[in-house]
Amino acid sequence: YHGHFKCNRSRLTELPALWAYARDLFQTPGFGDTVDFAQIKEHYYAVHRDINPTGIVPKGPDLATWLTPHGRESLGGTPFGNGTPPGPPREPVDPAHTPLP
Repeated sequence: YHGHFKCNRSRLTELPALWAYARDLFQTPGFGDTVDFAQIKEHYYAVHRDINPTGIVPKGPDLATWLTPHGRESLGGTPFGNGTPPGPPREPVDPAHTPLP
């Protein structure tokens, strides 16, 4: 988003609290396992020809950074409170499109 639209002051990875929160969300069962990074990137760069007339889709970023520690444990609690996490996604993401194992 940052590189494509060129309208953000900072990249998400440059904002420590928001970047940790985004990683926490991504690593939460039922959230990150439904995110298809390849589809998101290919859609942005292929559909918006007025912004990207060449249709070139960048190779990066390194998706492994989404799996780095986020520090949630320092806040206490769990993402689901007293509830239980959801079951597996109905439409699994292609393993080549996500850093999740």
